[in-house]
Amino acid sequence: MLMPQGIIFLLLAALAAGFFIRALRHKWRILTLGAPENRFDQPGRRLKNFAALILMQGKMVREFYGIIHLFIFWGFIFILLGEIPLLLEGIFPNFTVPLLGDNPYFYLIKDVLSLLVTVGLFVGIIRRWVMRPRRLYRTAEAALVVALVLAVILSDWLIGAAKLALAGGALPAFRLTVVYPLLASLFAGLSPDGIAVFQSTMWWLHVLVFLGFFIYIPNSKHLHVLAAPLNGYFASLTPPGAQIKPLDPLAAAGKEYGVGRIENFTWKQLMDSFACGECGRCLDNCPANLSGKPLNPKQMICRTLKEHLLEKGEVMRRHDLSSTEGLSPEKLSALLREDPEAAVLGKSLIGDVFSEDALWSCTTCGACQEVCPVANEHVGKIIDMRRFAVMNEDRYAPELRLAFRNVESKFNPWGVSWSERAAWAKQLDVPLWKDAEEPEYLFWVGCAGSFDNSAKQISEAVVRLLQAAGVRFAILGREEKCCGDFIRRAGNEYLFRLMAQENAALLNRYGVRKIVTACPHCLNTLKNEYPDLGGRFEVIHHTQLIWQLVQEGRLKLRPPETSAPARRIAVHDSCYLGRYQNEYEAPRALFRMVPGVEICEMERRKDRSFCCGAGGARMWLEEHLGERINLMRVRQALETEPAAIGVNCPYCLTMMEDGLKDLAPDRGVEVVDPAVLLAQLL
Repeated sequence: MLMPQGIIFLLLAALAAGFFIRALRHKWRILTLGAPENRFDQPGRRLKNFAALILMQGKMVREFYGIIHLFIFWGFIFILLGEIPLLLEGIFPNFTVPLLGDNPYFYLIKDVLSLLVTVGLFVGIIRRWVMRPRRLYRTAEAALVVALVLAVILSDWLIGAAKLALAGGALPAFRLTVVYPLLASLFAGLSPDGIAVFQSTMWWLHVLVFLGFFIYIPNSKHLHVLAAPLNGYFASLTPPGAQIKPLDPLAAAGKEYGVGRIENFTWKQLMDSFACGECGRCLDNCPANLSGKPLNPKQMICRTLKEHLLEKGEVMRRHDLSSTEGLSPEKLSALLREDPEAAVLGKSLIGDVFSEDALWSCTTCGACQEVCPVANEHVGKIIDMRRFAVMNEDRYAPELRLAFRNVESKFNPWGVSWSERAAWAKQLDVPLWKDAEEPEYLFWVGCAGSFDNSAKQISEAVVRLLQAAGVRFAILGREEKCCGDFIRRAGNEYLFRLMAQENAALLNRYGVRKIVTACPHCLNTLKNEYPDLGGRFEVIHHTQLIWQLVQEGRLKLRPPETSAPARRIAVHDSCYLGRYQNEYEAPRALFRMVPGVEICEMERRKDRSFCCGAGGARMWLEEHLGERINLMRVRQALETEPAAIGVNCPYCLTMMEDGLKDLAPDRGVEVVDPAVLLAQLL
């Protein structure tokens, strides 16, 4: 029969479970306001993601404090497992839980991990409240959670120590542990009755703390301990460059484009806010935020989005609304008379919740998503909101208006006549695709490579290298149009589809299968976004193809006539070749082939590289807020004392050159693409 304390415990546990389920049900009902999205495919790959991101804490352990979190994570799991025998044996004194209750190896692991968790929590306390890094918020909620976890661990230790003392120090389950016997020595000289009273009191204290923590989790930011594993499982399986959701403006006619209301985000986009653990890694790596602009990816996901979702979602569910689209002023006024909190239904997502300056500060560099340990997807949300601002409300900067108009009339954002698109190649004997005999590759030059004076040097170098290697290739010439990269990221989905569909149709008509380009933005768009529009091509970056030709022995380079002087090159990784395509080695391999070159790496490099500031349509926008991002990146490069800055993207080339003109006009530092250096060795 249950003892009275067992009955009381079961009543408390049932009450706690009721509060827990009620809170989860409330969050679930709000989450299901989001638009549908299929994240249930390929369960095998999703389980691998879950194991890598969550069980192994794959992105956490890239830094020292992440390793501490790994121990806290697994320690928390074993502490929870330890609650099973602790609570059941407190109700049924003579009951032993199989595999756990008397297993010395389980208690050894639990003992070690509990100790590591305790050490980790104190390290976290020192870091958060003494070292005070900008990425961590110092809140009462954070302090309360630390206190609750420490209380659970300490009370568990004291209960076990009292139990061990009552047994005279001889309990098989604790024979391999260290902490329990150490604490049991504190009870020396006390009567068995006194120890038993202490054990019972501590057991009840432990129960109250544990059940209180159990109720608190779904009602606090620590909901992420439940949502993050789900987010890891439902993480996107598409490449980073293919994660912008397709939008057909014609099919969506009569509806709102993009996201102007919180409920128009998908359920997965909304779940990101529940999964966020506020670690601040995105904040530490966001070039917009680090340059003093109002975009704060951590605040956006874990605070602003979640708070608005909970506030609006509560009102929508209370009034049985599935959407506020089409909610008339009259209906809103009627709701306000009935419920003053219904004022949230009239809030604009862009303006009232997120500022326009924050929305347009993003460079879409992907640094936030690269470091996020719970697979949050920031960039897609920003582009969805830009779509709403551009296509529904016609709200965007005048500079973008001009760039859009240039693409509409001249098929390029520079506004140069489309008839001049192949003028750079007049002296290079480059065939046009329509006239070429069975070319293997289409050289997609891109707008920058066709019209920007510095980028045209890269185009010329690529042509000379491909010709020297005997590669059969051709260009489209006047038939090539803007790929649409910056247009889509600026939110003008209608113009993007217009350009992309025309390009894809032309490439399919010509039977193009392989494309090489010197622009990572073109590469990403052609490779990852054109398949949605019927254009499926094998797309490769010029550094990748040139390195392949070298390895195959098809590209012969002559040694310099005199020994080349030592030349330090600071390599800058383009966001759209690096994080978006995971290519870091090909450009470095080509630079190493140039005699005398010594590569000097910047502190922020490869997948942690710092954006040049041109992505996400920022190339065409003035930078009025904070520090210019390109100046920050050039300053980082100059810290390595280079003779040149190595780039692999025409946007980066422009931004680095402009930054050098401002910061080091007299130092003689160049900006170079490896193709240009190699072409000099032909």
